[in-house]
Amino acid sequence: MSCMLYLVRHGIAQDASPGMADTDRALTAEGTRKTARIGAGLRRLGVVPDIMLASPLRRAEETASVLASVLAPDRPVEIYPQLAPGHPAAEVVRGLQGYRRARTLILVGHQPDMGELASFLLTGSTGLAALPFKKGGTAAIRVGALSLHPSGVLEWYLTPRQLRLIGRSRR
Repeated sequence: MSCMLYLVRHGIAQDASPGMADTDRALTAEGTRKTARIGAGLRRLGVVPDIMLASPLRRAEETASVLASVLAPDRPVEIYPQLAPGHPAAEVVRGLQGYRRARTLILVGHQPDMGELASFLLTGSTGLAALPFKKGGTAAIRVGALSLHPSGVLEWYLTPRQLRLIGRSRR
């Protein structure tokens, strides 16, 4: 069974202040507003997730929550520790096998990890096609199965600005 994975980099977060842990950085008001508009663009593209997974860092969890409120208000966001910075792409994919019955997953994480994960899903290597995700940027990758040897196809890759424009366009 094929699965659609939407890889999303977290939205604009506050700068770290002295004594603040990186894990505690929240979305800014602008980050929250732009993330909601990105969600509107994803909704226009027909994205309806079965599962929403977020890095345990606050800014990623908040990004996922904002997206969930727009795309699937009845679905909770699950914290997925493997999406925290520094986890190898193979480890992220290995953990996703527990979600193999899902047809549509949104993963919210960090850069460069999301770019490396995209490359791994597309090529089997984290370095061959690493995508340069901007904050709120999203890639749609279809995989035949959630296995350790994915053979993904890049359906689309959009910047946050493009998604916001799609969200406000009229048909």
